[in-house]
Amino acid sequence: MITQILKLTSYAAVLIFIIGIAYRWWKWSSMPIHLRWELYPVPHEPGRAKYGGGYLEEELWWTKNRNTSVIGELKELLGEMLFIKRIYGNNKRLWALTYPFHLGIYLILVWFLLVLLGAVTTLYAHAPAPSSSTWSIFLYYATIVVGVTGALLATAGGFGLLIRRLINPILRDYTTIPDYFNLIMVLLALVTGLASWFNDPYFNYARAFALSIINPLVSPPHLNPVILVHIIALQALVAYIPFSKITHFIGKYFTYHRVLWEDEPGSSELSSRVGELMALKMPWNAPHIKLGESWEENARVIANEG
Repeated sequence: MITQILKLTSYAAVLIFIIGIAYRWWKWSSMPIHLRWELYPVPHEPGRAKYGGGYLEEELWWTKNRNTSVIGELKELLGEMLFIKRIYGNNKRLWALTYPFHLGIYLILVWFLLVLLGAVTTLYAHAPAPSSSTWSIFLYYATIVVGVTGALLATAGGFGLLIRRLINPILRDYTTIPDYFNLIMVLLALVTGLASWFNDPYFNYARAFALSIINPLVSPPHLNPVILVHIIALQALVAYIPFSKITHFIGKYFTYHRVLWEDEPGSSELSSRVGELMALKMPWNAPHIKLGESWEENARVIANEG
């Protein structure tokens, strides 16, 4: 009965995750235009990104067609996501903790895919253990290696980050209660996952439960209390992610593509968007700012006084 309920709540958790992420994406994509400035290097400038150049350095650039590279942006984004290069360049001690944490999470995501593929393979092979096919044997052992490695790396890195935030005075000042809560939520899923592995070393129960989710007609397996607690913790984390800072994994697109690298030349459409923002009334005042007047009016007064 409990596993049947957990099967239904698995659908609910995934649905909440999808809707929440879609809402986040819509909300961020519909935000006002950011402060426009030139921040170089811009990776979509082929040939010029390596030395920090851009199209503005060309003579009569406004008369020429722009040549941009999506590949350049993708390479930079993937490099940052997979290797966290900026933290490595600025704080190698922090990188030594955050990199295994993120790498472990990436491996766990791969593990989820392997479990799902293993469940589908099991559906057609009608056997929980590896069959004679090379594909089944690969899935069976790759699931074990990837899953255990990812869980160990993420758990070690997560506890390291938690301890560092607690003992480092600089990080402690910048860490909020939600930051601690986010990390604890992830660690709870990781620790219970490792405990579940001791009860299911070959992930047979994981594949069986995944199979029951893929095929609603298949009943979920009987699970021991440790695995049940892990599933509950994992479902809570999946449903919680869209409403937390953990969504920075999609926020990076907007941070980089829409802010750091957005260098489109001015246009009538862009001028219209900027004009709409400049017409907004100021909700605060100061010696140099008048309450109730627009940004444009205040800017004009400041310019005249200067």
